[in-house]
Order: sequence, then structure tokens, then C-alpha cells
Amino acid sequence: MSRFTSLLAQVMLTGTLLAAAIIAAGLVWYLSAHIGQPPGDHVFAGEPLYFKSPAAMVQHAFALGQDGHRRSLVMLGILLLLLNPLLRVGLAGLGYLLEKDRLYAGISAIVFAVLLISFFW
Repeated sequence: MSRFTSLLAQVMLTGTLLAAAIIAAGLVWYLSAHIGQPPGDHVFAGEPLYFKSPAAMVQHAFALGQDGHRRSLVMLGILLLLLNPLLRVGLAGLGYLLEKDRLYAGISAIVFAVLLISFFW
């Protein structure tokens, strides 16, 4: 296995483990604060405004005086999990460019563009 392939695998593993740890911490924090409460799933409230942008999620996740910060931490972990393939494909494309492999760099650029469009659209 080449150093480049090893680096890509390490990026994926680290990103996935970091996202899983953030999701688990937010979930434990959320469940510990809501022990014994009945589920409120019978009333539809819609998506809170702070879930509409990543910057608002980060700000809300670290604002300890608000009620939804635990859910924001879970959503932040999910956002990191979704960004992980985007980062990996971008690094792969960059690596192929450095190796002067234009075919795979082009394919990586197309996949990166599709991921960007699907992520932000």
C-alpha cells in the first residue's frame, strides 16, 4: 500500500471516529438531560432555524444556556460525517494531480463536483 493510499485511509478513519465520538457525546448528553420525559413525537414542530446553516449549528452547539445545544452537537457530528467523503475525494484528486494522473484527477474532480452540488443544494 502506498503512502498516499495510507493517508486517504487514515483521513477516512480519523474523520469517521471523530464524527462518531461527537455524535455519541451529544447523544449521551441529550439522553442524560431528558431521563424520564415522555417522547414529544406526537406534535410536529418542524426544523429549528439553527439547523439551516452549519455556522448556526456550531454556534448553538457551544451555547450552553440554550435548550437545543445537545441536539446541535449531534447534528454537528452528522455534518462532520457527511463532510468526510468530500474531504477524501478532494484529497484523492489532489494526490492524483501531484502524481500527474490526469484521468483519475479528472474523475475525482467530477465526483467532487457532484458531492459538492448534492451537499449544498
